[in-house]
Amino acid sequence: MRRLHPVRRLSVVALIAAASIAAITASGPAGATGGTVACTQVSGNQMSAALFFDCSPSDSTGGSGTIASYPVFSGTHTGTIDWDAISQSQHATTEIRVTAHASKARKKNGVCPAGTKEVKVSGRVRTDTSGSVTVGGTVAAILCQETSGAGAYALASGTSFVIGG
Repeated sequence: MRRLHPVRRLSVVALIAAASIAAITASGPAGATGGTVACTQVSGNQMSAALFFDCSPSDSTGGSGTIASYPVFSGTHTGTIDWDAISQSQHATTEIRVTAHASKARKKNGVCPAGTKEVKVSGRVRTDTSGSVTVGGTVAAILCQETSGAGAYALASGTSFVIGG
């Protein structure tokens, strides 16, 4: 049997180790594939948390979540969505950076009812631990915000709040 020279043995070991590290790094967390989460109900106001409901996929988000920092949908802000996971061990978060642009007046034939203004939300996903959202993906929504009071808002009828799209 032919013996490998000590330098060659070290090179082979280093190459195998480097390949193993690359494979582990590339795979990311177990089950992490990225993608898009869409929520069909979002509500809150400029003085309280933003609440997300009917979010899918629900296996990694628990179907709902909360952004506790406010006002996240006014100007440009960063907020962390705490997903309502099925168990403590499956708790996940998604950090988004968004800009909200409000129209000055209600648009004729717009998606928002009288007494509200249309607020377009756009941005990017900064981090995600759910495995369901693509980091760097887009964030997009249309909210209808009351023009008086605390500025209560809700997702425009027939639309979704899209995260990671």
